[in-house]
Amino acid sequence: MDPQLPLSHDTPQLFDTIVIGAGPAGIAAAIYAVRKNLKVLVLTKDIGGQAALSGDIENYPGFTVITGEQLAKQFRLELVNFEDNGLWVKEGVEVIDLSGADPKFSVKTSDEKVYFGMTVIIASGRIPRKLNIPGEDKFWGKGVATCATCDAPFYKDKDVVIVGGGNSALDGAFSLLKVARSVTLINNTDSLRGDEILLKNVTNSPKVKVLNNSQALEILGDQAVGGIKIMNHGKEEILPVSGVFVEIGWTPSSAFDKITNKNDTGEIEVDEYGATSVPGIYAAGDVNSIWGEQIVIAAGEGAKTALRVAEHISKVPHQATSNVHEG
Repeated sequence: MDPQLPLSHDTPQLFDTIVIGAGPAGIAAAIYAVRKNLKVLVLTKDIGGQAALSGDIENYPGFTVITGEQLAKQFRLELVNFEDNGLWVKEGVEVIDLSGADPKFSVKTSDEKVYFGMTVIIASGRIPRKLNIPGEDKFWGKGVATCATCDAPFYKDKDVVIVGGGNSALDGAFSLLKVARSVTLINNTDSLRGDEILLKNVTNSPKVKVLNNSQALEILGDQAVGGIKIMNHGKEEILPVSGVFVEIGWTPSSAFDKITNKNDTGEIEVDEYGATSVPGIYAAGDVNSIWGEQIVIAAGEGAKTALRVAEHISKVPHQATSNVHEG
């Protein structure tokens, strides 16, 4: 049984910072903020975020190989270590509203509770768009994935499919063609869309096959992915493959945030410190506009943002802060 997180010890009326999300960015932000003697509340649907859905992870410092599930358990243990030391965690809830202004923000959760913080760190990540076809959820993490860059090494000399026809699909194909035996792109339009150089690099490879005007119908297999049923120019066929990468885009998980500036894709715009357009609100990880959607990058952003939050709070008059360690 997973250890329980600290939920019940004396809850402050005003937290120094509220961290929204408990993936790599949120976990790192919470830990660094607590180590700066801040009172921290973490609000999250689950521990681990998108990282928990990954298969084997080989590029996270400190581990030769670790699964997403194992990494999520390590994250949980890390949080438990700070019980009664300035950390509160509310798990199993989603944030539905964010309002207020520096130095007091209110955060409302799906269970109709409202929490107050001097600052907020949004680390809610992004949500992969799904195909919503049979077998997708069943084999998620067992041959179905959304990050070809992360998981490409596990498909050495194997046949894989990428569903999508834009830059995300092309990026995935470019990563996979270096290791996979074959890469088939299932694209539901007349042609691929993307950067010209990337298009040439992918389509000129003898390993790559493009099926335009095609659609994924069902993902097949036993314990793991073994094939995919598609509609190809009006005819059903089954492709035997070991991996299916869903690359039809992502949606930043920021619908609750209606007060910070976003870019054209809905990502929260931040500066190099993670600060948003609203003083006192910060964003780290895949939800922000900084390039690089990787676990280690998200963790680094979370740590950096927490340090910036501590600096921000240190400039608030003493009587306004909830930090009993200051002085």
